[in-house]
Amino acid sequence: MYRIAVCDDLKLNLESCVEGVETYFRLRCRAEHSIDAFSSWKDLSKALDDGVSYDVVILDVIMPGMLGTDLARSMVSRLPDVRIVFMSVSRDYAVDAFEMGAVHYVTKPVSQKTLFEALDRALAPSAAKTPARLLVHMRNAVVQSIECDDIIYIESIGYTRVVHTWGGVYEEMRKTLSSLLEELDGLCPGRFFSPYRGYIVNLDHIATITPAHIEMRDGSRILIKRGDFRRIRDIFFAWTFSRKA
Repeated sequence: MYRIAVCDDLKLNLESCVEGVETYFRLRCRAEHSIDAFSSWKDLSKALDDGVSYDVVILDVIMPGMLGTDLARSMVSRLPDVRIVFMSVSRDYAVDAFEMGAVHYVTKPVSQKTLFEALDRALAPSAAKTPARLLVHMRNAVVQSIECDDIIYIESIGYTRVVHTWGGVYEEMRKTLSSLLEELDGLCPGRFFSPYRGYIVNLDHIATITPAHIEMRDGSRILIKRGDFRRIRDIFFAWTFSRKA
């Protein structure tokens, strides 16, 4: 049985979220569950002090007297396997939420679709998967099989697509950048995207995003189009939280 806690100091938001969780279990999960609703972080903290354990905690970030991220830090020390979903009207605390291990961060008002996606991530069982591989068509009819995990980024130079990996650099002679992106999205949904004309980037290998460029973990820098920083940052955050499930 799944034990779920929802904590929000605003009554309307709390009731709406609890109703959404009930709908999720009725329509999608259909597993035995219980839901405890808390209108203050103090009540949730007391329940934890009393030894109550939860599988998933859906937690408002901004509450009177304490930030949800601060409460979550103390929570995971007692419940290392708890899955935490944060809710907030702002994305300002998304980095903090990611650093302390949240599975998702949703902005209010929370739609049913968004809540369902968050619960899917929180309740998804972990499973070992066979590594996805991309076939690269090189010169002299040589075909190279590359694990998608090893691809850092791909750039288009003239009529060649240059695939940069941790193990080396490979030249794809046949496929276009758009066809490569389509193929990679089929192999690893959501992991690769095009931040700028002529590039495909592996979100798992981004080290830093600034308003001017993306810095990859191998030290490479990829320019960002002016005004695209927020869009790219949000794509990175969404992918990062999805990987926590």
